[in-house]
Amino acid sequence: MRVSELRGALEGALGPIYRVEREVRPVGECRLFVAVGPPADPELLVKVLPAEVSLAVDGAVFERELLLLGDRLGHAQLVPPRGGGRAGAFVFHTRRFVDGTTLRAWLLNNGEMPLRRVIEVLRDVLLALAHAHRGSIAHGDLRPENVLLTKARVLVADTGIVDAVGRALPKDLAGSVGIALCAPAYLAPERRKDGGAAGPRDDMFAVGVLLHEMLTGELPAVVGEALDEVRSLPPWLAELARRCLTAEPAARWPDAAAALDAVGRSGAGTM
Repeated sequence: MRVSELRGALEGALGPIYRVEREVRPVGECRLFVAVGPPADPELLVKVLPAEVSLAVDGAVFERELLLLGDRLGHAQLVPPRGGGRAGAFVFHTRRFVDGTTLRAWLLNNGEMPLRRVIEVLRDVLLALAHAHRGSIAHGDLRPENVLLTKARVLVADTGIVDAVGRALPKDLAGSVGIALCAPAYLAPERRKDGGAAGPRDDMFAVGVLLHEMLTGELPAVVGEALDEVRSLPPWLAELARRCLTAEPAARWPDAAAALDAVGRSGAGTM
């Protein structure tokens, strides 16, 4: 489908009050558009799923899952979904457009981050994930593109979307949705190998990869690479990263609240 046709289909699905204004940098195989509505409403970011996933998704089930997520993800550090639907052959979901930059863009432009800023971003990401994990929601696709840096705070977007897509797929395809939508470098080894639903320990592996990127500007070369051999770090931060990145799920932090407690006990949580 040509861009003009896709934009027209999206405008038809969003309704008469929204106009698709521009396309922005994609995230993986998903295309992103910004839609503008009435002055009192925020701009929407519209994320279009890849064609091969869209064709298999039950649109009604996906819309219902998005509504449930939106109700359960009310937290200052989370950007919940606004809705979604089908636009021709494609399925999409929406959230409010956030004015700022992504962690991915920051790292591409600047490389490694100052330690103090790393700890600030880590703390805010863990706060967002802790809220989701308490509600039995795993992010499932945590990567720098889904960490948004604004003047006021750090936000996490697209929490729970991968599992919502999985629940809207036929059972024989649901287990492979993570492979189709997620960036392999951020998936825990067991999920990368076997697929399946995301969980808090999988999210914690992704936190470890993010932490490594923020501290070095690069992905870990191997699972379990010791960060304190690459950069001088406080012992508590090196241990947090080591536990996140271990290949054995049971050895990782069980959820974000447990890792956040370690940040708080270190004294860094008040920075």
